[in-house]
Amino acid sequence: MEKNILIVGAGISGLSAGCYAQMNGYKTTIFEMNSIPGGLCTAWERKGYTFDISMHMLTGSLSGPIHRMWQEMGIPQKFSFHYHDHISHVEGMGKTLTFSTDRKKLDEELLAISPGDADLIREFTRLIFGPDMMEAASLKPKVLKNIWDSVRMLFALLPLFRTFGKYNKMTIQEFSGRFKDPFLRKAIRFIVDTPGWPMLEFPMVALAGFIRSGVIEAGAPLGGSQQVVYHMAELYKQLGGEIQFKSRVKDLIIENNRVMGIKLEDDTRYTADQVIWAGDGHTLIYEILKGKYINDKIRNIYEKWIPVKPIVHVMMGVNRDLSKEPHRIIFEPDEPITIAGREYRWLTVIHHCFDKSMAPEGKSAVEVWYDSEYEYWEELYKNKTDYKVEKKRIADYTIQQLDKRWPGFASQVEVIDVPTPATYMRYTGNWKASPDGWYITPDNIGDDEPVRTLPGLEGLRMVGHWTAPFMGTVMSAMSGRQVIQLICKEEGKKFMTQAGL
Repeated sequence: MEKNILIVGAGISGLSAGCYAQMNGYKTTIFEMNSIPGGLCTAWERKGYTFDISMHMLTGSLSGPIHRMWQEMGIPQKFSFHYHDHISHVEGMGKTLTFSTDRKKLDEELLAISPGDADLIREFTRLIFGPDMMEAASLKPKVLKNIWDSVRMLFALLPLFRTFGKYNKMTIQEFSGRFKDPFLRKAIRFIVDTPGWPMLEFPMVALAGFIRSGVIEAGAPLGGSQQVVYHMAELYKQLGGEIQFKSRVKDLIIENNRVMGIKLEDDTRYTADQVIWAGDGHTLIYEILKGKYINDKIRNIYEKWIPVKPIVHVMMGVNRDLSKEPHRIIFEPDEPITIAGREYRWLTVIHHCFDKSMAPEGKSAVEVWYDSEYEYWEELYKNKTDYKVEKKRIADYTIQQLDKRWPGFASQVEVIDVPTPATYMRYTGNWKASPDGWYITPDNIGDDEPVRTLPGLEGLRMVGHWTAPFMGTVMSAMSGRQVIQLICKEEGKKFMTQAGL
């Protein structure tokens, strides 16, 4: 008799778990609070413009250990990908820098900016163009790896042993602070710790081979991230799975410290052999379960790890073709803006002209992000008038600054949309409106095995970006795959994929 699994959340981790569960003969249902799948992996349309807040790069879309997972779900077979030849373009302090994927070009540009930093420049490019940490990645959970998996990982990591020893707990912020040139002290940090999307305390070791794994072999799916999750949802249904939309789970059914099912907001109850939680971790552990099933590790995570900061997006549909411009520009505006008591002296502007589906011909979907504080927006949202005024103030400032860079820009803006942390909370319920779980830091980079279960509670598994540091879409999808591998192992079943691998 087939086992029944209920999955809470139709984000990318829940859809992944559902697909692999169906491939392995389980009967599953996904319960999603919204009317569409995707969770944080989403986009929306306004007057012909598509605003996409997720999957700006898909690690493993071209090759590498993660590529196999995407193949199993038919994504490289169905989607075309755009591969950027640069990460970003930085302008400020009277200087410019393009983070090219061509090592020679980047070296020459950096050395022209600051010959006195030559040794540090070569050290930096040697790291980001060097051996790739992703080569050591495995689709298997750590507990299922055999001796050959360990040998393969050892050989992949051998070229990086000196890197680990050299940088140990050094962050990109500390490393960039060593440059003599003031512009490079900012620009080098911006390779990952960007205005609007900061990476607090980002470990230098995580930059090993970043150009290859994070850019050259990580494409942006043409059509956008929402089309990818729609494909996964359709695959899940083709495999026999069912998604119940507008079905928010408010409680778990627990008997003798075993999860027996779920309870919806309307008090409808569903029972199952297993429940997989692909929703917000804090809601599950501290609100539904009242902190009853935790240990020192989980307590440490929620007390000491840093949630990824929520975002204010200024989304614009513009009657201007920006396709000749770098796709991500970081620049220093002529005057800062203060939001939630914090001053912003650098802005990042992103356009999607490389994807013709994002805007009408000759026009551009443009976005500027401001990382912010959830508590400020939570309070502000209580007064809708003040909330709307603040959103307009931020949008007006943003357009004003872009008009100074591109004269006439302001008159060409056709659509403006400003989602805030309050928007994230309404649509995702994510703790503190975080768009990506936990920051990766030197202190937690070694905690790469996700927290999948809670001590003293059986019948429940967890997947998604609250289970380990900085999971993102890729690792969240892999967490769904891995949890089904573990269930299959416990039940003595051979783990199968659609491809029969």
